[in-house]
Amino acid sequence: MTLSASSRSILIAAFVLWLAASLLIFASGLLHMHSDEDLSYRATNGTLGDTIYYQQSLQDNQAPLWFVTFWGWRQLVGDAEWSSRVLGVFLTLPALAIAYRMGRNWFGEFAAVSTVLIAVTNAFFITYAMDIRPYPMVMFVTAISFWAFDRWLIRPKPRSAAIYGVSLALMLYVHYLLVFVITAQALYLLASRRLNRRTLIQGIGAGVLAFVLWLPWFPTFLTQFFGLRNLEAVSGTGRGIGGIGVSTKPTTPETIIDLVYTMGNGVIWLYGIMLIIGVILLWRRRRFWLAITWALLVPAIYLGVNLFSGVYAQRYVAHAMIGIGLALGAVIAVLPTRLRWTGLAGVIAVNIIVLPLQIPPRTPFRDVLGAMEIHAGDVIYLDHASEGDQSYTGYQLRNYLAPGYEVVWDHDFARAESTRRVWYITADWFNEDVRATFAALEPTHPVQQVVGKCDRQYCFLAQLMEAPPLSEPIQFGERMLFWGADVDPSLQDGINARLWWRVEQAPERDYSIGLQLLDESGRLVAQSDGAIQNYGLETIQTSSLEPGRLYIDHRTLSLPTDRMDGAYTLALVVYQSWDNVRLEVDGVDSYIIDTITIQ
Repeated sequence: MTLSASSRSILIAAFVLWLAASLLIFASGLLHMHSDEDLSYRATNGTLGDTIYYQQSLQDNQAPLWFVTFWGWRQLVGDAEWSSRVLGVFLTLPALAIAYRMGRNWFGEFAAVSTVLIAVTNAFFITYAMDIRPYPMVMFVTAISFWAFDRWLIRPKPRSAAIYGVSLALMLYVHYLLVFVITAQALYLLASRRLNRRTLIQGIGAGVLAFVLWLPWFPTFLTQFFGLRNLEAVSGTGRGIGGIGVSTKPTTPETIIDLVYTMGNGVIWLYGIMLIIGVILLWRRRRFWLAITWALLVPAIYLGVNLFSGVYAQRYVAHAMIGIGLALGAVIAVLPTRLRWTGLAGVIAVNIIVLPLQIPPRTPFRDVLGAMEIHAGDVIYLDHASEGDQSYTGYQLRNYLAPGYEVVWDHDFARAESTRRVWYITADWFNEDVRATFAALEPTHPVQQVVGKCDRQYCFLAQLMEAPPLSEPIQFGERMLFWGADVDPSLQDGINARLWWRVEQAPERDYSIGLQLLDESGRLVAQSDGAIQNYGLETIQTSSLEPGRLYIDHRTLSLPTDRMDGAYTLALVVYQSWDNVRLEVDGVDSYIIDTITIQ
């Protein structure tokens, strides 16, 4: 059966968009949460009314539409990080579908395919397409607006102008700074020589319609604007006549270079050469310049206005990557037929190769906290790690850790010291106060496990510090002090045990330590003898023990294959290896650690 051209086109579009969705979902595993995403959860806690009030009460300075949408999404799917990111797929996939349609109408089907695949393999696009913030919706409504804008220019009729006007209001309900997209579109209209009396009247009408639709929220916007200006004036973070100085960057050569590098996915030379080719080959194509308007003019306006008002941050212009995709897709489509596939494959291959390096480094809370083995009664001691139950770290703990732990929010060192297992968490390991607190806890709670790291990429350390099982020691002979054992009988063919030792004075002789498994008749079934295997890494003779230091002797008892099911006794002996004379403990020559049932 031969497919018609329209059916073939639909199948290609469906496959490309399915591939784009798959890539986005796969790439979500490369992303980790950042502090602004935590604000999204705070802003949408409670009822829908609470969410809207959160915006109106100056606790935030955002437009409402994405937050209302995210509130509904949370009610539907819950609060897990992954499911929250999936909302980004449902918002950016329609944006990519619109871009596909524009690319096909403007430059042909190959350009449409190239547009989507180039965008969806770019780290800047992926980062904010899956962000738990308004930026995926920003991409969606911006795509709608550029589609409506182009449609109006082709068919300058009142209905088309009205649809364009609705798109403008939609953008303002998602993010206020999208007013600069409207500015870019207006400049394009002036430069394209399509401005005449009819388009002027219709354009003004579209603007009036947009304002009327936005008018119910306009008083809230003014309250947010002046409230924010007053707040920044008091805090000294204000910059220019408006905007948000505390969360934006000034326009400097370094800022511009950083944006170019980010938008170019770290391969500026490739993107730059392709855009130059496009200018040479497509300079007569009006829609190529509309793509350039989206890709380059919009960010340029942000940077320009940012000279006198704090309005620029990279995330605000992430939607421009769809414009980049359209421009580069047009360039690939105009190449000779034999070079198109090679060119597209080359760009995608380079994008994918550099992708992991271009994803912004963030603290991998999901990985660090997921590697922590939480026991009932564990204490988590936060030291310079965003303390507070409602803090960013607090959300991460609730999201990724199994229940059963207690968090010490107020630097209650006595509470940590009195608990056997303490997870010492810090995001500022080289802070002198942190190191001093850690050093005070370590003599009684030696480190058992370290998760995370502190280097140039990020600093977030979770260290399991554990005290001995016994508060008072069991004494073998005159000097060998046994502080208890942790026994793990879960192995199918063996038993793992940690034997805790600390002496006040080192023995004069080198004793052998025997961990023994006895059956119900007292027959020896398995044993592990020898010197202390400290953490299982180093052998330490008893005469070399340092007074006051804790030693953890890691032992494994291998069970015989012909063992019988039943109750077994785990015993500990300390003896002289040269004559097998045992040290006594409370008048007997062995200490019973535990009774274990083996099946």
